[in-house]
Amino acid sequence: MINKNYLTILLFILTSFFLTIFFVGLNNIWFQSTDWLYGSSSDLINAQLGWKFFSNDIWSFPLGKNPKYGLEVSNSIIFTDSIPLLAIIFKLFKKFIFIDIQYFSFWIFLNFFLQLFLGYKIILKATNNNLFSFISSFLFLLCPFMFFRLSHHLSLGAHWLILFSLYIFYFTDEGKKKLYWYIVIFLSILVHLYFTLMIFIIYSAYSLEKGVKNRNLISEIFELIIKIFASLFVMYSIGYFESSPVNKISVGYGQKKLDLLGFFDPQPDGFNTWSFFFFNLPDASLEGFNYLGAGNIILILFSLIILFKKKVHRNLSNYNYLRIGNLYLPLLLLWSISTNISLMGEEILSFNLPKYLYGSLSIFSATGRFVWPVIYFLIIFSIIFIFKNFSAKNSLILILLCITIQIADIANGIDKNSFRKKTSVEKNYDEIWKFIEKNFSKIRTTYHFNNYGPIFIKFSKILGSLNNLETDIILNAAMDRDKSAKLRYDFVNKVVLKSMPEDTAYIIDNLGHLKQLKLTFMNENHGFFFRDGLMIMLPNQKKKMNRNDIRQFDLISPSKVILNEKNNLFFKNKFLGFGWSHNFGNEGVWSEGENSFLLMSLPDTYKDDLIIKINYDLYLGNNNDNFALKIFANENLVKELNLNKNRKTNEIFLNLEKNYLKSNVLQLHLKFTGLISPFESFESPDTRKLGILLKSFEVLKKN
Repeated sequence: MINKNYLTILLFILTSFFLTIFFVGLNNIWFQSTDWLYGSSSDLINAQLGWKFFSNDIWSFPLGKNPKYGLEVSNSIIFTDSIPLLAIIFKLFKKFIFIDIQYFSFWIFLNFFLQLFLGYKIILKATNNNLFSFISSFLFLLCPFMFFRLSHHLSLGAHWLILFSLYIFYFTDEGKKKLYWYIVIFLSILVHLYFTLMIFIIYSAYSLEKGVKNRNLISEIFELIIKIFASLFVMYSIGYFESSPVNKISVGYGQKKLDLLGFFDPQPDGFNTWSFFFFNLPDASLEGFNYLGAGNIILILFSLIILFKKKVHRNLSNYNYLRIGNLYLPLLLLWSISTNISLMGEEILSFNLPKYLYGSLSIFSATGRFVWPVIYFLIIFSIIFIFKNFSAKNSLILILLCITIQIADIANGIDKNSFRKKTSVEKNYDEIWKFIEKNFSKIRTTYHFNNYGPIFIKFSKILGSLNNLETDIILNAAMDRDKSAKLRYDFVNKVVLKSMPEDTAYIIDNLGHLKQLKLTFMNENHGFFFRDGLMIMLPNQKKKMNRNDIRQFDLISPSKVILNEKNNLFFKNKFLGFGWSHNFGNEGVWSEGENSFLLMSLPDTYKDDLIIKINYDLYLGNNNDNFALKIFANENLVKELNLNKNRKTNEIFLNLEKNYLKSNVLQLHLKFTGLISPFESFESPDTRKLGILLKSFEVLKKN
């Protein structure tokens, strides 16, 4: 006769396997099936590319170091959502594998199994009823916010880590707790740091309770410090410190939070709904999406209603939930809501924090995630509460009813958010990419963006089919902003000096960059190509251009201006060449770095002197005495001013003599000195070296 434990595990394995097939697709579950990842979101493509580059590179220290994926801005496998735990394990066997593989379908299966198994173990410890525990475990599996994470950020689907920590806290024998805490903490570090922080908060509450109970807080504090240092050592060994913590700050604390009605909102903005029964509520962002599902909502509300109406005759303290250790629950709940409290997207209360505290909290800015342990605690409490207050038969009926409602509610959401139909990605790429693969060692962008580069989604699918290329066109959760900025400045300097490295291909970020590259290198041997929706420059490969490339390249020219007409500017405007950066979606464009360029074509019939009026705002955080600007018109110096001594002015007038205008093309080169960044002036994590915020310009006839 089969042991009950083995039978339960076998059933969980089979359930997880078939659910993985439903969620991922039969064609996609195999290790050699990678197309579905390249046909998915940018985050999943990035996870597979991070693993591909890591697996094909030699071992380095730290173990997760991934130098070819990002070049100067590379850090480690930690920050590409590639699940370091599996990346390191599978790399050990890479020399025995001669094809590109993926392990993410296996990871999804593993998450399903462990979610079921640990949910089962928790309920079994509390009820000692095998059937009830087996059935109840499906409520932990059928959490839409967990499925949603697995469909977008694979490593964040490991909610079993939270269940494991709750199992250790409430249900493990005291003699095993110390070892188990180390195991769950180290596992979380090898999966995702957000889980590590949650688990440390839970552990700290447990440690506080134990210290108070045993009247030995000093010993517990010492144990906590040991675990922190041990964790830091593990983090160092696998590559967490290849990037500074400040690089984790993307948006401010309180922007990716939980709305007060977030538990009931089934549809994050821009995504499919997860509910058959509930309607969409305003402002559920990706990070704030924590819909419980109708079955879990009924389970929790039913339990709470009975509790507060006092229809049970047992003392609540028997359930051992009103205890010091549960302090992590209000702490994590309040952290997830943040100090920017909203109801259905409308801010109802906000607290300002000291800037250093605000900056520190912004390292973990996706605060909506921190409510996950609270949700799982509520599910655990409700299941056990039902079991303790109803007969075994009635409690099982109630749980089965909740599971049925939960499946009916979210089944369509699982289907719509699955990978099952993502079985292929376009592979009929132009032959130019194989030429690049054979003749170049690096491929870069002309505008390095510090995180979600605009060309990544197009190029990454192509990159997945190439080998032996290093690139800086990546996504990264903790990319070094300063290094990214230096890449931009280094490229512009190469353009100014006309010294492009022969081993590097470039994907041109925007039309303004192409215009300036043509103007700069039109008499050089560089080739320009228009393939697969991307613009490419290959040094010394002009002969490789086909008729279509030549035809499209010939059509490129600076945009024409109309005399006496004001031209308002924004990021990637048609008159902008290199050296400009965004203004967070607002009016104007920031000059960035020492060299910034304006490109325009003047009316063909106009050959007289001109005046150009420039309207701008100064970066006021710069108090350097040598904060200065020189402006060249077609390489002729036309204006020189010290910006620090002209802080109250916001207009520049350039007198352009007609001998500067040998053709109708005008290139204005703004050359700055004495620049600093908001980061250097302690204003923000922004490392861009800003000069002026250019708002508009006008080309005027000279009277």
